[in-house]
Amino acid sequence: MTMETRYRRPDDDLIEAVVRDALCSRGIHRNTWEFIESGSSSVVVLAADTAVRVARDAKTGAELCRAQALVDRLPELPFGVPRSVGEPVSRGQIVAVPTRRLDGEPHPHGSGEADTLRGLLDVIHSLDPAPLREWLAPARSFSGGVAWHEVMIEQVLPRLPAHVRGEALRRISALAALRPPVLTVNHGDLAGSNILWRRGRVTGVLDWDLAAEDDPAEDVASLAGWHGWDLVSDLADPDTVARAAVFRASFPLQVIAFALVHERSDDEVERGVHRAVRAMEISTQT
Repeated sequence: MTMETRYRRPDDDLIEAVVRDALCSRGIHRNTWEFIESGSSSVVVLAADTAVRVARDAKTGAELCRAQALVDRLPELPFGVPRSVGEPVSRGQIVAVPTRRLDGEPHPHGSGEADTLRGLLDVIHSLDPAPLREWLAPARSFSGGVAWHEVMIEQVLPRLPAHVRGEALRRISALAALRPPVLTVNHGDLAGSNILWRRGRVTGVLDWDLAAEDDPAEDVASLAGWHGWDLVSDLADPDTVARAAVFRASFPLQVIAFALVHERSDDEVERGVHRAVRAMEISTQT
């Protein structure tokens, strides 16, 4: 199966070559591979008990290795994480990392069991950041890291049509004004295919690339955004829920910031702009 996300990716021949290098020591051959797409930074190839993540471009290769180093240093958790099963390999500037393939399937959108979801949040947010700090990403790295606000004001706002700029500025300012009482290890993209389930329990959590010491409300927003916003009040205390709503409102704008910061194609930027404008138009009409 190949799921087309329309994110750019390396040439198929180059992907195949670097994946073959990553899998050869495990005795896995080409006819057992399954290409899928995963997120904005990597392509994933599934093979038997192994998943190989391939950086989409040279710029994300170093970040892929950093994030994998973080995963390999996570303590034992009540669910699986994609720990390394071999060393990173490269072809030219393209990097591939072989990891453990986890069991389970993504949860259907729009539903979920609040106690289980809150338990997942508690496990992640109770991680001790001290032994992980060297490998955690900068806070809000998806939308520019320490420069995220500057990116929003100087790059994202000018891309938007005039009739939504006021609303966009309000959302950016609300995000900048957040003052969480505590920072925790925050997964950063806790939704959709990044969480695997089997028989009502979480079996694995993938894609720790954005994990940072940050506001736990961001994870609450991601999780409730996928499983149903009506669950959000059961996932956290009222103050965290209020901050989660601010994150939720900013997510469409963060997608544009990501595309600009990572020098994605004009087509990808314009898709993000179109979706953000539509989201803001809908929210201001209700």
